[in-house]
This record gives sequence, C-alpha cells and structure tokens, in this order.
Amino acid sequence: MRRAEQVISGIWILFALWVCLGSLRLDMGSFSDPGPGFLPFWTAALLGALAVAHFVNVTFGSFESEKTSLSWGNVRWQKAVWVVLALLGYALLLPVLGFAADTFVLMLFLFRILERKRWWVVVMATLLVIGITYLIFEVWLMVQFPKGILGLG
Repeated sequence: MRRAEQVISGIWILFALWVCLGSLRLDMGSFSDPGPGFLPFWTAALLGALAVAHFVNVTFGSFESEKTSLSWGNVRWQKAVWVVLALLGYALLLPVLGFAADTFVLMLFLFRILERKRWWVVVMATLLVIGITYLIFEVWLMVQFPKGILGLG
C-alpha cells in the first residue's frame, strides 16, 4: 500500500509540474491584475506542494496499513445524495429566486433538515452565511448576484 501511495503522489507531482510549466507560457500578471496563467499556476503549485507533503509523509512518516483505511460502509450515502440534489436545485433556482432567497432556502435545508439543528441556530447561521457572502462578493469584490423575482440581491 505504501508503494502505491508513493507512485500516485509522484504522478500528482509530475502533473502539477506540467501544469505549472504550461501556465508560465501564459501571462501571469500580478496579484492585483492576474493574467490567464495566474490561477492555473498557483492551483498547480498548491497541488504539487500537497502531493510532496503526502509523499514525504508516506515515505518517512508512520504509514498505517489497510486496517485504518476509510470504510465506505460508514458513509451516509443518502445524505450525500440529498446534498447533491440540493446544490443542483440551488443552481437551477438561483436566477429565478435570486441570491438571498435561494441561499436562505439552501442553508435552511442543509442546517435544519440534514443536520437537525435548533431553529434559532439555523436562522442565525443562515443569516450569517448570507451576510458574510454578500459582504465579500457584492460589497468588497463588486460581483453582482442575481436579484430574482423578489428583487433581493
């Protein structure tokens, strides 16, 4: 198992190097004015760093055998399916309902139905998520959200 992890880490390292070198042929730009090569380069650099860290951990760290591997039998597949369906519905309803209303419905579903939190926690967390997201994207980054039929951004 250790050898397989090392080989896969090596493949990811090579892939990250390939993407980094390819993105250097594009204009990198700067942090304030990124070019087309900026995002692929830094994403691949992060991927490469994580792959190197994994390789070092597998090679020199205490690598456990298959007995500690992930047991897929414990995964709650039904919840995963509900989350995927909720995100699909969110994407489809975003232009219709608008950002605020659609996000409110999604967060209510995720916090109350899937996780069974108390109502006051659900409402406060939902409003916090919408408020922080709105401040970051609409105010700070000046990204316009769909207003929807209610006219809420």
